[in-house]
Amino acid sequence: MFSSLPVVRIPAVRRFYVATTLVTVGLAAWLYVLPDEGGIYGLSLIFAKLFLFQDHDAVLVTLLLLLALLLLPARPDLRRVPTWMAEHVWSVCAGTILVLSAGSALVYHAQPLSMDEYAPVFQSQVFASGHMTGIFPRSAMDWLIPPMFQGVFLRVSPVTGQVMSVYSPSFALLLTPFTWLGVPWACNAVLSGLTVVTLRKLALDLFGSKEAAGLAMLFTVASPVFFADGISFYSMTAHLLFNSVFALLLLQATPRRLLLAGVVGSVALTLHNPLPHTLFALPWVVWLALRKRGVRDLALLAVGYLPLGLPLLLGWHHVSTGLSSPAGETAHAGLANMMATSLMSWPTASIVLSRFIGLAKVWIWAVPGLLLLAAAGAWRWRNDPRCLVLAASAVLTFAGYFFFKPDQGHGWGYRYFHSAWLALPLLAAGALSPRATGVEGGTASHDGALTPFVVLASLLMLTVGVGVRAIQIDSYMREHLAQLPAYDGKELRIVLISQRATSYGADLVQNDPFLRGNVIRMFIQEPAGVPAAVRDLHPEFHRVFVDRHGEVWSAAKSAP
Repeated sequence: MFSSLPVVRIPAVRRFYVATTLVTVGLAAWLYVLPDEGGIYGLSLIFAKLFLFQDHDAVLVTLLLLLALLLLPARPDLRRVPTWMAEHVWSVCAGTILVLSAGSALVYHAQPLSMDEYAPVFQSQVFASGHMTGIFPRSAMDWLIPPMFQGVFLRVSPVTGQVMSVYSPSFALLLTPFTWLGVPWACNAVLSGLTVVTLRKLALDLFGSKEAAGLAMLFTVASPVFFADGISFYSMTAHLLFNSVFALLLLQATPRRLLLAGVVGSVALTLHNPLPHTLFALPWVVWLALRKRGVRDLALLAVGYLPLGLPLLLGWHHVSTGLSSPAGETAHAGLANMMATSLMSWPTASIVLSRFIGLAKVWIWAVPGLLLLAAAGAWRWRNDPRCLVLAASAVLTFAGYFFFKPDQGHGWGYRYFHSAWLALPLLAAGALSPRATGVEGGTASHDGALTPFVVLASLLMLTVGVGVRAIQIDSYMREHLAQLPAYDGKELRIVLISQRATSYGADLVQNDPFLRGNVIRMFIQEPAGVPAAVRDLHPEFHRVFVDRHGEVWSAAKSAP
């Protein structure tokens, strides 16, 4: 059937193409038969919605790209593309930063979407002001921070009015200089550019080939998940970078690099919660322990974790639980109990389903066939313990979340896996590496005919696939932001957002930690009490605008 088609005459290309197409068709069929009423099988509504609709459309785009590759009359010679990227890594880094910065401003609208994103941005605003906590009027606390978010995303003291992020502070600290400069949306773009540089170095150290290094870079920048997380405010981009640097330092575990790996690991451990880095780092710790001088190496690594790990983890916990409120202390104890017990569970049918949807998202949000290439790379380099540890980090990260209840809710791609996602482009590059050095078993046969095909597929995904995701994200953000009352005034005002008339409208209630600026947002759960809540802040305000999404109160004489 395929022998007359130019692009798949070569056996290696044909096998890869058929396997990739069959998996993608299977995912499309699975999405087709799933019910589309949302909230399926105990999944959160937004998790189900993004998978059933956005990912469904993206699978169809991938199938169209695969069809285009099948019918292509001839393949351009693209073998030089990866090598060029490896030789011009800082140009690729700069281009990545520029494109993702523009995407964050124009596609993501420079606006945190979910509370997972807003919490570190809020804390970075606090840090940029030279404080440890923000402060809200106590009487308006439940209007300024929806009660269901208190103690989950933001800690509050109803006695003092202090407010701070629940999450560990490292990502907020990374955001702080960007927030101080007024460009918090550029933070993840810069981290993404540095990730590309780090992955190039990792691939060079692992495989000793510029082509492999360039392939790892190409697979990364061409995967839509790298674009989506890079334009967002999620901490997952920081997890990807710091885990990459952690692994890079441990490839050649000298005493100095072990200490530095501990320092980098302490930041990764405290970006927002310790689980992502813990799962990623455990295989590396076991590998170090089994090596000669393992006890010494583990001791050096542990010493590296201490200088930042103690203040960022234990110190931050002490500060956050020290909000002067008996009620707050009870809430913190409840949160700690929730984090220790209620978020962890033996796998249920709903958890298992959500994790396999996550695996499907890893496939859909990446270069076509990247998972297959990564598996082939792990097998090819099975005699290299460094590659085995890298693969083990990916497997343990995926498996570990089977014991974690939430299905991620909002998020682009499968963000629970993103802290270990670096294993995919690296091992995939290893599968296509033209030569290997210094490792027994690393000289397995390599069919170079597959590389130009994979490069072409990646370039198509970089342009068409990433473009489709940009359109989807922009559309979703516009729809979300359109739920704010359509008021054009610029004066100091309070915007009341109705729970009844919005979808995930509580996520729109994002305020400055000290209520600076011209807009204060409140969440209306019940209309009763609205005037009192507003006048507690500004007694002179009156209602100047009403629409189906909410109200606007200000001192203006009338609506513009």
